[in-house]
Amino acid sequence: MTTYMKRFVFAALFYLALSAIFGMLNGWIGLGYFGSFAHSHFNLLGFMSMIVFGIGYFILPRFNGTELRFESWVPIHFWLANISLIGMVVFRGLQIEMGVSIYEVLFIICAGLQVISIMMFVINIWITLSPLKKSAVTPESIPDIPTQPTKAAITLSADTKVADLVDTLPSTKEVLVRGGLASLEMPGHIDRVRMMGVTLGMAAANHGLDLDALIAGVSDEFQRHGYSTVNAVAANSAGAVTLSTDVLIGEVIEKYPRTREIFQKHFGSGCFQCPGQAYESIDMACRMHGVDPQQFLSEVNAVLS
Repeated sequence: MTTYMKRFVFAALFYLALSAIFGMLNGWIGLGYFGSFAHSHFNLLGFMSMIVFGIGYFILPRFNGTELRFESWVPIHFWLANISLIGMVVFRGLQIEMGVSIYEVLFIICAGLQVISIMMFVINIWITLSPLKKSAVTPESIPDIPTQPTKAAITLSADTKVADLVDTLPSTKEVLVRGGLASLEMPGHIDRVRMMGVTLGMAAANHGLDLDALIAGVSDEFQRHGYSTVNAVAANSAGAVTLSTDVLIGEVIEKYPRTREIFQKHFGSGCFQCPGQAYESIDMACRMHGVDPQQFLSEVNAVLS
């Protein structure tokens, strides 16, 4: 969460306490219309709206896998919403107590500012969650399709995804089953493997299999169907990799599948489907989950060393 997203949450808690105090006083000594007005507005525009603003700014873009479109609007929204809310309550109270028309004008101005602040949130989130327009497809933009497509070379390594191999050559699944990955025979299991991004290296480690033998069997199957293969298993151990806490967790998971067990250990399996991994660093993710970033990083680098 950014500073102002947190401030929205803290402000919401402040207004919740304030609305409770006004509710108690209104029932105890009777503050009349002003007490009811302050109680309801601190509760609705203060607590409920601002908790939605703070959490909404943080959560909704991540659920959509995008960044907040106008993040610079958030501080402006925060101050407009708070100043206008306090002004509405104060000037309404003064107008009721003193009956001076200038206070009614000031109340209307504050109410207008409150509407503007709400519309800033609506527009910001609406544009953030709206899908991007697809570019028009013209006949000139469609590439020529060769009548006899060539089969690209298949690179086989510990980082090669199992689902990609099966999608490219379905008979590969039988080879993998014979090689020890019997769970692939279960109905729908390949979809789960695809969703989790399971690689040959992960599969071999989880089932106690020889990675080289597994890759050799897959390579033979692809070559039997006219593909050329490149065995790049050695590339995964061509030197230690050292990461820092500011690297994005999505990049780590994609480039170094061996680290998935560390992420699952500390963040749970939901981490692999969370759109936020494209924007959250190791440091941010650790702080969100209450994990010491340096301890986490040392475990990740130990796996990669």
